[in-house]
Amino acid sequence: MANSGQGHLPYAISHCRMALLLTLALRAAYSCFAALFGRFLPVNWNLIHSNALTETLPPPDHTAHYLLLGVWERFDTLWYLHIAGYGYDRPDAIVFYPLYPFLVRTFSWLVQPMAAALLISTVAAFFFFWGLQNLQCLDFDSDQIRKSLILYAVWPSSFIFFAGYPESLLLAFMVWALYFGRKGNWALSVVLAIGAEMTKAVGMLIAIPLLIMAARRRTANAFSVLLTLLGALAFPAWSRWSGHGALNSAYEHYWRTRTVAPWITLWVATEHLLHRPDALLILNLVFLIVICLLVGLCRTRLEYKLFGWAAILLVLCKDTSPPLQSMMRYVLVVFPAFIGAAQVLKTTLWKPRFWLACTALFIVNLGLMWLFLGWSLVL
Repeated sequence: MANSGQGHLPYAISHCRMALLLTLALRAAYSCFAALFGRFLPVNWNLIHSNALTETLPPPDHTAHYLLLGVWERFDTLWYLHIAGYGYDRPDAIVFYPLYPFLVRTFSWLVQPMAAALLISTVAAFFFFWGLQNLQCLDFDSDQIRKSLILYAVWPSSFIFFAGYPESLLLAFMVWALYFGRKGNWALSVVLAIGAEMTKAVGMLIAIPLLIMAARRRTANAFSVLLTLLGALAFPAWSRWSGHGALNSAYEHYWRTRTVAPWITLWVATEHLLHRPDALLILNLVFLIVICLLVGLCRTRLEYKLFGWAAILLVLCKDTSPPLQSMMRYVLVVFPAFIGAAQVLKTTLWKPRFWLACTALFIVNLGLMWLFLGWSLVL
């Protein structure tokens, strides 16, 4: 592992420019593909109405409003929009953390709520791409940095960074919290870490690498990261105090999800696969295995690898019905796997083999996007 020392202003500008270009290109591409898909996707109202909060959705049409915005109103996005508009007025809504819908509500003063959701995700994707480069810049050379960035951007299910979902916001908070922790700006690091913890439950795991980094520094300022432990408890504590109940109870009662040991989740998935083979389950299992292998092979800092393993174990603690539901999306948070992917793909950025691999991944990504927009619950 080479320390390139590229933390100077020219490199920071270069990373910002690269992140901006990639974000604009992907936003344009996904908007165009969504509009194109929206013109040809079959409409199955039985499938649509099998999901919650779809009763008031207008029928799909070929208007510009639907093709640019309405086509993205799917699954969890409907919940975030509902919370942005009405708060936690339903007991089953409490499993969705508050920061993303709060931002949607805030920006809805300027634009429509769906447009606000897409705007927030897109801006967050820019900061995530920028922060990922800056974080890797502390340890790796430019070829490794760009390869991992591009692989992340085209990885199957990564289109969700530009949908009405909080994944890009979560990862942006995480990588910048780690970056400022590495730089010794602990106050800003803690604020960003708490932002991650208020975005999704998995955000609490950012405390693991930050605490390891603080233990190495052994300064009073560094141990301010202990505040992240309080941040991780804030929303679950508020949920209980406000009468909404425990989050795990809500998962069990309303979302057919229970908290179990990771090996039980894997056993249930394997048993299901043996008795009732399912293409989506196979796909989720394959991507889980690939991410695990990449984390294992990744040559990076110990705290990053421990975060990766902790994130994998946490998502495996959710026994869903059907098994491993949304696993392809959940493992996107495991950023060390994508550092490992760039290392495993032993070719330089400009070789055709790298771009062939990226093209293949992006085609699968678009296939998942087609299914997602067509109301097939792949993520």
